[in-house]
Amino acid sequence: MSQLVTQFRRFFRFEGVSLQVVLVTALISYVLQINAIVGGEPLYLIAFYTLLPWIPLAMFEGIWKVKNYSMIAVLGLFTVLQIGHFAEHLIQVIQLNVLNGTVACPPPVDTIENAGRAIEMGLRTLAAEPSYYSVERIAKAGADGMPLLDANGDYIVGPAACAVFGQLDLEVVHLVWELVGYFGTGMVLLFFPRNVWLYVALLALSWHALEHLTITYFYYFDQAPLWPGVQQLWATVPVSGNSYMAVPAGQVETMLNFYQAGGKFGLMANNGLFEQLTGFDGMPGRATLHMGYNLAITVPTVIGFLVELRKLRSRYLEQTFKELSIDEVTRLSQKVQDVVFHKGDLVLKEGDPATHCYLIKEGKVDIVIDHGGPGEKTVAELRDGALLGEMGLLDGKPRSATAIAQGYVSCLVIDAVTFADLMNPGEGEFRSEATMQQVMRIADLRRADNA
Repeated sequence: MSQLVTQFRRFFRFEGVSLQVVLVTALISYVLQINAIVGGEPLYLIAFYTLLPWIPLAMFEGIWKVKNYSMIAVLGLFTVLQIGHFAEHLIQVIQLNVLNGTVACPPPVDTIENAGRAIEMGLRTLAAEPSYYSVERIAKAGADGMPLLDANGDYIVGPAACAVFGQLDLEVVHLVWELVGYFGTGMVLLFFPRNVWLYVALLALSWHALEHLTITYFYYFDQAPLWPGVQQLWATVPVSGNSYMAVPAGQVETMLNFYQAGGKFGLMANNGLFEQLTGFDGMPGRATLHMGYNLAITVPTVIGFLVELRKLRSRYLEQTFKELSIDEVTRLSQKVQDVVFHKGDLVLKEGDPATHCYLIKEGKVDIVIDHGGPGEKTVAELRDGALLGEMGLLDGKPRSATAIAQGYVSCLVIDAVTFADLMNPGEGEFRSEATMQQVMRIADLRRADNA
């Protein structure tokens, strides 16, 4: 368990982005969030502005993670995606069952017709022009389509139970979210074909994607008004700022398209296609059913990710120390640290004690003797994949040269104790004769170049 916790912390901390950048991003995010709240923006816009500054940061860190950890990082991305999707459905269920919400997605809009009904009901003045904004609060409707009242005679009001980003357009948002997760999970399975949990997640994703494909088809394409039924009418009322409330204003008999008549409930939900074709009545509501679908997807995805997270290892260490087993590279990956240098930085200084060495992941480093002195001379240039500073650890002597970054340089730091284990095939933790011989050959070539 301790190894898994260590791997988890390492994977989810910012490694490719400096702490200063993270703090500045957090400040910008907070300012945008407060501005959106004060401006009376709807929930999805508040969430959007809050997340907006983190998007480029997350993309940069994600690219860094993929470069360092390969497909485990991609699997981590889709795991976060599925957790987010489950959270979206969980929020919708809470809105519906705890906060007196109404499943009206997309929510009613403050149109001329809806504003006119509010004027007729005496709920708004003629001077209040329609805004064409979506409502945020909805008074619950009774069987007659008129508002329900509590014991005090007030409207029973709750949110439009469309979660957060579903308020944009519930069908297409969730369909895209589902398809990205579906194809992404299928892709990572090519790299982790023995991970049974990912197959379970893919099976659940397949069914859920089919549900959303069916709903989306009904929403966009099956629009012929063939089904007799009743349509809820809404009256929209300004509340404050850009916030509007929808009040039930009765029902009207009309011909409905299949989506309005029941297609929006998909295949298996209450009032869905299964119930309409069979006459059965007893399936769970759409919101609860889809939360259950996402729970069946999220749980195996998380478990599958945690299984692979135990094997988290640096791709650079794996490429450099080819003779080490996967388990050994995984253990070695936990013992190294990342460090970044910029142009002109001294990576190593001639005469300093040798306490560590580096594996260069990206960038170029000049090896200079007598740096700043009359006999200054550049004797070598090291690039991606090269070891740097290992000679001092092997000889036990001070640094024999200065290493200067030519530009941006990203390295892994291997401390002296870990390096000694790598070089001790008899008693060290890694016990690889081939790895020791590989490092010795590199050091011999370096000595020859400096001679």
